[in-house]
Amino acid sequence: MGSSQFDTIIVGSGISGMAAGIILAGYGEKVLVVEQHTIAGGLTQTYTRKGSVFPTGVHRLGSLNPGQSLWYYFKYLDLMDRLELVPLSSEGFEHFFFPSGKYKIPVGHDAYRKQLTTYFPDEANAINRYCKEFRKAISGIGMYDPCVTPEKNRMLEYSGSVDEYLNTLGISGHLKSLITGNNPLYGMPSFECPLIMHFTISDSYLNSGFRINEVKTPFSKALSDSFQARGGRIKLNAMVKQVCVKDKTAVGVILENGEQFGAEKVVFSGHPVYLPDICPPELFRPVYLKRLNRPNTPGICGVAMKWKNEVCPVKDHDVYIYDTWDVDYHYRRSSVLGNDPLGMVYVSALPNPQSSAIQDGNVSATALTAINDIEYKKLAENYSNSNYSEYQRMKEKVTHKILDHLTIVFPDVINQVEIADCYTPATFQRYTLTPNGTGYGIKKSARNFMAAMFSPATKIRNLFLTGQSIGFNGIHGSIVSSVRLCSLLLGDDQLFKKIAGTQN
Repeated sequence: MGSSQFDTIIVGSGISGMAAGIILAGYGEKVLVVEQHTIAGGLTQTYTRKGSVFPTGVHRLGSLNPGQSLWYYFKYLDLMDRLELVPLSSEGFEHFFFPSGKYKIPVGHDAYRKQLTTYFPDEANAINRYCKEFRKAISGIGMYDPCVTPEKNRMLEYSGSVDEYLNTLGISGHLKSLITGNNPLYGMPSFECPLIMHFTISDSYLNSGFRINEVKTPFSKALSDSFQARGGRIKLNAMVKQVCVKDKTAVGVILENGEQFGAEKVVFSGHPVYLPDICPPELFRPVYLKRLNRPNTPGICGVAMKWKNEVCPVKDHDVYIYDTWDVDYHYRRSSVLGNDPLGMVYVSALPNPQSSAIQDGNVSATALTAINDIEYKKLAENYSNSNYSEYQRMKEKVTHKILDHLTIVFPDVINQVEIADCYTPATFQRYTLTPNGTGYGIKKSARNFMAAMFSPATKIRNLFLTGQSIGFNGIHGSIVSSVRLCSLLLGDDQLFKKIAGTQN
């Protein structure tokens, strides 16, 4: 169909789409990535406000020291030499603030165990059991670390909830809250989160933590450059109207402007709920369509701040500020736009490139909090109906609540920052086509763990899926999803071993 024919067309230029494109192009395929936005990158993008660069998502990476799990994937994707990484503090890459104190999480599993024991000496035995099982679980998971090939993938053994597991160890109260306080990194409360998800995400950052110097080496540019260096092509402003299907086989795509591109394979890397909009829905079984509409993780409201460099308290670590020891409360509140307290605000920053005039000596920091689907709909309704005054009022209310929350631990924050931007899930939905502005895609709760996991192959021949809604979430999970897909497409069951054989 059409005059342009490709081996593979990938819909969406987020981390999963670009990772798949880099791998396939490296195998000599002619690959086209089509992206509806004016900029490639999905949630790896940055944007500029008031002279400073800010991340779209949370641009923090773990396990990137040589020989660590994500390092192998980045090395294979030719990203390591394209990125300037700035390490987080080894003594405390995460700081947790609770009503009765401050807690630091150090880099390293042994250091973590010792720190927990220092904070909670009476629970040393339970902490030792937890940390031992933690390491055992990681060693029994395939694909997360390409160097680990367990005799039996034990993933399903750890699909129960974090909450239930910690209860069996006798871990409760404040210790339990500290262990599960990093839940904003996976967007689920402890009673819903599968233990395996908690373990893999926690492990990634305990191994090592980094931020990207996005001013000097933008993450999205590194992905695009690696893909194009291997002969890949990116087409922007290219909204897909239809995946062309003949005899139940995907043969290409049609864009909204009428352009057509043919391909032997089509890979959809966006949220799978949109599949019936661009494919003949009758080709999917009703039960499959129901699975596509599973609940998502919450959307995100955020404030982008220019923090004075000399007083910025989050330059080398991330911060979780809880106004309660109930770390799951912020998933249950129903009126962020009303009078409910926030429960939690997560604060992260980009490295401050002192030599860059772009950043004018300030640190770019973002303060984030979750918002549920009901309140998202209120925001989106005003956003889509151009009722900007009401939408702006709602944004300002959340902004003030986030700033007030920050004063719990940073009393002088109002005098230390300049607000550069504020955004809501409606913003994410517009620019990245994430339904309801979800931060981590389809919710893979412990109760419905397998039902929320998707095969990369669909019932439409030559139409495939990748992305965080297909497998595990986040950057690490998205890349693993793409490697798994490419292994299938290329018929190369040794791909993970090849990645593990990457040399420094």
